[in-house]
Amino acid sequence: MLRLGPTVPRQSLLLIILLTAASACARRLPPDRSAAALYRDLERLVTVAETTGWGIDRKEVEGLESEALDSLCRVDPLARRNLREWLDGEVARAGGPVEVAWRARGQRLGAVETLLRLHRIGLVLDDAERIAAVDCPFWLAAEEPFRGRQISDGRWQLHASGGGKGMVVAQGDRRDLSGGGAGRLLLGKSFGPRSALYAGVELGATAAFPKDALGNRTGLVLGVDVVTPVVYRYTLTNAYVEGEVGWLGRTTEDQLDQLDHGLHVGASIGGRALRTRFFFPGAAFGVSWERAFVDGADLTTLKIGARVGVDIDLW
Repeated sequence: MLRLGPTVPRQSLLLIILLTAASACARRLPPDRSAAALYRDLERLVTVAETTGWGIDRKEVEGLESEALDSLCRVDPLARRNLREWLDGEVARAGGPVEVAWRARGQRLGAVETLLRLHRIGLVLDDAERIAAVDCPFWLAAEEPFRGRQISDGRWQLHASGGGKGMVVAQGDRRDLSGGGAGRLLLGKSFGPRSALYAGVELGATAAFPKDALGNRTGLVLGVDVVTPVVYRYTLTNAYVEGEVGWLGRTTEDQLDQLDHGLHVGASIGGRALRTRFFFPGAAFGVSWERAFVDGADLTTLKIGARVGVDIDLW
Protein backbone atom coordinates (compact mmCIF):
# COMPACT_ATOMS: atom_id res chain seq x y z
CA MET A 1 0.00 0.00 0.00
CA LEU A 2 1.08 3.63 -0.56
CA ARG A 3 2.67 4.79 2.69
CA LEU A 4 2.07 8.52 2.29
CA GLY A 5 -1.57 8.01 1.41
CA PRO A 6 -3.09 8.20 4.92
CA THR A 7 -1.08 11.30 5.82
CA VAL A 8 -2.16 13.43 2.88
CA PRO A 9 -5.85 13.70 3.88
CA ARG A 10 -4.83 14.54 7.45
CA GLN A 11 -2.55 17.31 6.22
CA SER A 12 -5.28 18.73 4.00
CA LEU A 13 -7.76 18.53 6.86
CA LEU A 14 -5.29 20.38 9.09
CA LEU A 15 -4.93 23.07 6.40
CA ILE A 16 -8.70 23.54 6.28
CA ILE A 17 -8.87 23.80 10.09
CA LEU A 18 -6.07 26.40 10.12
CA LEU A 19 -7.75 28.42 7.40
CA THR A 20 -11.05 28.35 9.25
CA ALA A 21 -9.35 29.54 12.43
CA ALA A 22 -7.52 32.26 10.52
CA SER A 23 -10.81 33.55 9.14
CA ALA A 24 -11.72 34.66 12.64
CA CYS A 25 -8.87 37.17 12.58
CA ALA A 26 -10.13 40.59 11.52
CA ARG A 27 -8.11 43.48 10.13
CA ARG A 28 -8.73 47.20 10.45
CA LEU A 29 -11.29 48.63 8.03
CA PRO A 30 -13.39 51.80 7.92
CA PRO A 31 -16.57 51.38 10.01
CA ASP A 32 -18.79 52.62 7.17
CA ARG A 33 -19.64 49.70 4.86
CA SER A 34 -19.36 51.66 1.60
CA ALA A 35 -16.10 53.29 2.68
CA ALA A 36 -14.70 49.87 3.64
CA ALA A 37 -15.61 48.40 0.24
CA LEU A 38 -14.04 51.36 -1.56
CA TYR A 39 -10.90 51.04 0.56
CA ARG A 40 -10.54 47.35 -0.29
CA ASP A 41 -11.09 48.07 -3.99
CA LEU A 42 -8.35 50.71 -3.97
CA GLU A 43 -6.11 48.44 -1.90
CA ARG A 44 -6.38 45.76 -4.58
CA LEU A 45 -5.55 48.28 -7.31
CA VAL A 46 -2.45 49.43 -5.46
CA THR A 47 -1.19 45.99 -4.45
CA VAL A 48 -1.62 44.58 -7.96
CA ALA A 49 0.30 47.57 -9.37
CA GLU A 50 3.03 47.01 -6.77
CA THR A 51 3.66 43.46 -7.98
CA THR A 52 5.42 44.80 -11.07
CA GLY A 53 7.22 47.54 -9.13
CA TRP A 54 5.75 50.89 -8.16
CA GLY A 55 7.56 53.70 -9.95
CA ILE A 56 6.74 57.41 -10.13
CA ASP A 57 3.63 58.14 -8.05
CA ARG A 58 1.98 60.35 -10.66
CA LYS A 59 2.44 57.81 -13.45
CA GLU A 60 1.28 54.89 -11.35
CA VAL A 61 -1.79 56.76 -10.11
CA GLU A 62 -2.71 57.89 -13.62
CA GLY A 63 -2.52 54.28 -14.77
CA LEU A 64 -5.13 53.31 -12.18
CA GLU A 65 -7.62 56.11 -12.88
CA SER A 66 -10.05 54.08 -14.96
CA GLU A 67 -10.36 51.23 -12.44
CA ALA A 68 -10.43 53.66 -9.49
CA LEU A 69 -13.29 55.67 -11.03
CA ASP A 70 -15.20 52.47 -11.76
CA SER A 71 -15.40 52.06 -7.99
CA LEU A 72 -15.40 55.63 -6.70
CA CYS A 73 -18.17 56.84 -9.06
CA ARG A 74 -20.50 54.29 -7.44
CA VAL A 75 -19.83 55.60 -3.91
CA ASP A 76 -21.70 58.41 -2.19
CA PRO A 77 -19.51 61.52 -1.59
CA LEU A 78 -20.06 61.24 2.18
CA ALA A 79 -18.60 57.71 2.20
CA ARG A 80 -15.64 58.98 0.16
CA ARG A 81 -14.97 61.66 2.80
CA ASN A 82 -15.34 59.05 5.55
CA LEU A 83 -12.64 56.99 3.85
CA ARG A 84 -10.31 60.01 3.51
CA GLU A 85 -10.71 60.81 7.22
CA TRP A 86 -10.16 57.18 8.18
CA LEU A 87 -7.01 56.99 6.06
CA ASP A 88 -5.65 60.13 7.72
CA GLY A 89 -6.25 58.56 11.11
CA GLU A 90 -4.58 55.28 10.12
CA VAL A 91 -1.54 57.12 8.76
CA ALA A 92 -1.20 59.07 12.02
CA ARG A 93 -1.68 55.88 14.09
CA ALA A 94 1.09 54.14 12.11
CA GLY A 95 3.53 57.01 12.70
CA GLY A 96 3.11 58.92 9.43
CA PRO A 97 3.43 60.92 7.28
CA VAL A 98 5.37 58.28 5.38
CA GLU A 99 8.27 60.58 4.46
CA VAL A 100 8.85 61.48 8.12
CA ALA A 101 8.61 57.85 9.26
CA TRP A 102 10.98 56.73 6.49
CA ARG A 103 13.69 59.15 7.68
CA ALA A 104 13.11 58.28 11.33
CA ARG A 105 13.35 54.53 10.63
CA GLY A 106 16.70 54.53 8.90
CA GLN A 107 15.49 55.36 5.38
CA ARG A 108 14.40 51.77 4.79
CA LEU A 109 11.24 51.21 2.73
CA GLY A 110 10.70 47.87 4.43
CA ALA A 111 10.26 49.70 7.73
CA VAL A 112 7.37 51.78 6.37
CA GLU A 113 5.63 49.17 4.21
CA THR A 114 2.19 49.61 5.79
CA LEU A 115 2.44 53.40 5.76
CA LEU A 116 3.59 53.40 2.15
CA ARG A 117 0.58 51.36 1.07
CA LEU A 118 -1.82 53.64 2.95
CA HIS A 119 -0.12 56.62 1.34
CA ARG A 120 -0.51 55.17 -2.15
CA ILE A 121 -4.14 54.27 -1.55
CA GLY A 122 -4.68 57.87 -0.45
CA LEU A 123 -3.03 59.15 -3.63
CA VAL A 124 -5.32 57.04 -5.81
CA LEU A 125 -8.37 58.15 -3.81
CA ASP A 126 -7.47 61.85 -4.04
CA ASP A 127 -6.78 61.62 -7.76
CA ALA A 128 -10.08 59.89 -8.47
CA GLU A 129 -11.93 62.45 -6.33
CA ARG A 130 -10.27 65.27 -8.26
CA ILE A 131 -11.51 64.07 -11.66
CA ALA A 132 -14.77 62.41 -10.59
CA ALA A 133 -17.02 65.42 -11.27
CA VAL A 134 -15.91 65.52 -14.91
CA ASP A 135 -15.07 61.90 -15.69
CA CYS A 136 -17.71 59.85 -13.85
CA PRO A 137 -20.13 58.50 -16.51
CA PHE A 138 -23.70 59.65 -16.02
CA TRP A 139 -24.96 56.06 -15.85
CA LEU A 140 -22.84 55.20 -12.79
CA ALA A 141 -25.11 56.17 -9.91
CA ALA A 142 -24.08 55.93 -6.26
CA GLU A 143 -24.96 52.60 -4.65
CA GLU A 144 -26.03 52.33 -1.04
CA PRO A 145 -24.33 50.43 0.28
CA PHE A 146 -21.48 50.09 -2.18
CA ARG A 147 -20.41 46.43 -2.27
CA GLY A 148 -17.17 46.80 -4.22
CA ARG A 149 -16.08 46.17 -7.79
CA GLN A 150 -12.80 44.39 -7.07
CA ILE A 151 -14.12 42.23 -4.22
CA SER A 152 -16.90 39.65 -4.03
CA ASP A 153 -18.21 39.82 -0.47
CA GLY A 154 -21.59 38.16 0.03
CA ARG A 155 -22.01 37.34 -3.66
CA TRP A 156 -22.94 34.15 -5.46
CA GLN A 157 -20.21 33.20 -7.91
CA LEU A 158 -19.56 30.92 -10.84
CA HIS A 159 -16.02 29.59 -11.09
CA ALA A 160 -14.68 27.91 -14.24
CA SER A 161 -11.09 26.71 -14.66
CA GLY A 162 -8.92 24.14 -16.36
CA GLY A 163 -5.33 23.01 -16.66
CA GLY A 164 -2.83 20.17 -16.80
CA LYS A 165 -1.59 17.73 -14.17
CA GLY A 166 1.30 15.38 -13.54
CA MET A 167 0.46 12.22 -11.60
CA VAL A 168 2.12 9.58 -9.46
CA VAL A 169 0.01 6.41 -9.46
CA ALA A 170 0.37 3.57 -6.96
CA GLN A 171 -1.44 0.23 -6.75
CA GLY A 172 -0.17 -2.46 -4.46
CA ASP A 173 3.62 -2.43 -4.76
CA ARG A 174 3.61 -0.84 -8.23
CA ARG A 175 4.41 2.84 -8.91
CA ASP A 176 4.07 4.72 -12.18
CA LEU A 177 3.78 8.17 -13.73
CA SER A 178 1.08 9.59 -15.99
CA GLY A 179 -0.35 12.92 -17.10
CA GLY A 180 -3.61 14.56 -18.01
CA GLY A 181 -5.82 17.57 -17.67
CA ALA A 182 -9.08 18.61 -16.09
CA GLY A 183 -11.72 21.30 -16.16
CA ARG A 184 -14.08 22.28 -13.40
CA LEU A 185 -17.26 24.29 -12.97
CA LEU A 186 -18.25 25.41 -9.48
CA LEU A 187 -21.08 27.42 -7.99
CA GLY A 188 -20.53 29.09 -4.65
CA LYS A 189 -21.03 31.99 -2.30
CA SER A 190 -18.64 34.20 -0.39
CA PHE A 191 -19.30 34.95 3.27
CA GLY A 192 -17.72 38.21 4.32
CA PRO A 193 -14.30 39.38 3.14
CA ARG A 194 -12.43 36.10 3.64
CA SER A 195 -14.42 32.88 3.35
CA ALA A 196 -16.23 31.32 0.40
CA LEU A 197 -17.74 27.88 -0.20
CA TYR A 198 -18.18 26.23 -3.61
CA ALA A 199 -19.50 22.94 -4.98
CA GLY A 200 -19.64 21.53 -8.47
CA VAL A 201 -18.05 19.05 -10.84
CA GLU A 202 -14.60 18.45 -12.30
CA LEU A 203 -14.08 16.31 -15.40
CA GLY A 204 -10.58 15.05 -16.10
CA ALA A 205 -8.79 12.94 -18.69
CA THR A 206 -5.64 10.86 -18.16
CA ALA A 207 -3.15 9.30 -20.52
CA ALA A 208 -0.75 6.55 -19.44
CA PHE A 209 1.48 3.76 -20.77
CA PRO A 210 1.04 1.31 -17.87
CA LYS A 211 3.42 -1.55 -17.17
CA ASP A 212 2.42 -5.19 -17.44
CA ALA A 213 3.28 -7.89 -14.92
CA LEU A 214 6.81 -8.14 -16.38
CA GLY A 215 7.43 -4.40 -16.10
CA ASN A 216 7.12 -3.70 -19.82
CA ARG A 217 5.22 -0.70 -21.14
CA THR A 218 1.92 -1.47 -22.84
CA GLY A 219 -0.02 0.70 -25.27
CA LEU A 220 -1.60 4.04 -24.52
CA VAL A 221 -4.54 3.81 -22.11
CA LEU A 222 -6.93 6.74 -21.76
CA GLY A 223 -9.01 7.32 -18.65
CA VAL A 224 -11.72 9.61 -17.38
CA ASP A 225 -12.07 10.96 -13.83
CA VAL A 226 -15.13 12.68 -12.40
CA VAL A 227 -14.89 14.60 -9.11
CA THR A 228 -17.64 16.43 -7.23
CA PRO A 229 -15.60 18.68 -4.94
CA VAL A 230 -16.75 20.87 -2.08
CA VAL A 231 -14.23 23.73 -1.91
CA TYR A 232 -13.48 26.13 0.93
CA ARG A 233 -11.60 29.28 -0.16
CA TYR A 234 -9.83 31.67 2.18
CA THR A 235 -9.11 34.99 0.45
CA LEU A 236 -6.28 37.38 1.25
CA THR A 237 -5.96 40.67 -0.67
CA ASN A 238 -5.19 39.28 -4.13
CA ALA A 239 -4.28 35.67 -3.35
CA TYR A 240 -6.27 32.80 -1.90
CA VAL A 241 -5.81 29.29 -0.56
CA GLU A 242 -8.29 26.46 -0.96
CA GLY A 243 -9.01 23.11 0.63
CA GLU A 244 -11.39 20.60 -0.93
CA VAL A 245 -12.87 17.14 -0.54
CA GLY A 246 -15.25 15.16 -2.72
CA TRP A 247 -16.44 11.96 -4.38
CA LEU A 248 -14.29 10.44 -7.11
CA GLY A 249 -15.47 8.36 -10.06
CA ARG A 250 -12.91 6.72 -12.36
CA THR A 251 -12.99 4.61 -15.51
CA THR A 252 -10.70 3.71 -18.43
CA GLU A 253 -11.32 3.17 -22.13
CA ASP A 254 -11.06 -0.60 -21.79
CA GLN A 255 -13.57 -0.68 -18.92
CA LEU A 256 -16.16 1.94 -19.83
CA ASP A 257 -18.94 -0.17 -18.34
CA GLN A 258 -17.26 -0.05 -14.92
CA LEU A 259 -17.02 3.02 -12.68
CA ASP A 260 -14.69 2.83 -9.69
CA HIS A 261 -15.71 4.98 -6.72
CA GLY A 262 -13.28 6.79 -4.49
CA LEU A 263 -12.25 9.82 -2.42
CA HIS A 264 -10.64 13.08 -3.54
CA VAL A 265 -8.81 15.50 -1.20
CA GLY A 266 -6.89 18.55 -2.38
CA ALA A 267 -5.38 21.94 -1.62
CA SER A 268 -4.30 24.83 -3.83
CA ILE A 269 -2.95 28.36 -3.77
CA GLY A 270 -3.90 30.95 -6.36
CA GLY A 271 -4.47 34.58 -7.17
CA ARG A 272 -7.06 36.80 -8.82
CA ALA A 273 -6.31 39.65 -11.18
CA LEU A 274 -8.38 42.83 -11.31
CA ARG A 275 -11.88 42.72 -12.76
CA THR A 276 -12.00 42.52 -16.55
CA ARG A 277 -15.48 43.58 -17.65
CA PHE A 278 -17.71 41.09 -15.79
CA PHE A 279 -15.17 38.51 -14.57
CA PHE A 280 -11.97 38.09 -12.56
CA PRO A 281 -9.18 36.14 -14.31
CA GLY A 282 -6.93 34.06 -12.13
CA ALA A 283 -4.57 31.10 -11.83
CA ALA A 284 -3.79 28.50 -9.19
CA PHE A 285 -1.30 25.75 -8.36
CA GLY A 286 -2.70 22.70 -6.63
CA VAL A 287 -2.04 19.21 -5.31
CA SER A 288 -4.58 16.45 -4.70
CA TRP A 289 -4.65 12.94 -3.29
CA GLU A 290 -7.13 10.39 -4.61
CA ARG A 291 -7.99 6.84 -3.61
CA ALA A 292 -10.10 4.69 -5.96
CA PHE A 293 -11.55 1.57 -4.35
CA VAL A 294 -10.98 -1.18 -6.90
CA ASP A 295 -10.93 -4.97 -6.76
CA GLY A 296 -7.65 -6.37 -5.54
CA ALA A 297 -5.66 -3.34 -4.41
CA ASP A 298 -6.91 0.23 -4.17
CA LEU A 299 -5.51 2.74 -6.67
CA THR A 300 -3.86 5.81 -5.12
CA THR A 301 -2.99 8.87 -7.19
CA LEU A 302 -1.06 12.00 -6.25
CA LYS A 303 -1.74 14.84 -8.71
CA ILE A 304 0.19 18.11 -9.04
CA GLY A 305 -0.72 20.78 -11.55
CA ALA A 306 -1.73 24.31 -12.45
CA ARG A 307 -4.93 25.78 -13.83
CA VAL A 308 -6.24 29.09 -15.12
CA GLY A 309 -9.79 30.23 -14.64
CA VAL A 310 -12.33 32.95 -14.08
CA ASP A 311 -14.65 34.00 -11.24
CA ILE A 312 -17.97 35.53 -12.31
CA ASP A 313 -20.10 37.40 -9.77
CA LEU A 314 -23.72 36.43 -10.35
CA TRP A 315 -25.66 38.49 -7.80
